[in-house]
Amino acid sequence: MPMKSFVVRKHQDGWMVQREGKKSPESTHRKKETAVRKGRSLAKRARGVLKIKGRNGKIQAKRRYAA
Repeated sequence: MPMKSFVVRKHQDGWMVQREGKKSPESTHRKKETAVRKGRSLAKRARGVLKIKGRNGKIQAKRRYAA
């Protein structure tokens, strides 16, 4: 079974956490650090992967939360 992946990326009004393969975000935030905390929480719960992107869209960090 493939791991669930979540991505923190720039959004029009701030930052969003989005599950890969979904169009709508899980949540939106004004600050990147808040979005990263939420993404970390979701990835830990799902035992998945969190990818954190910068303003330019490039991956800055990738964290795996497997059992």
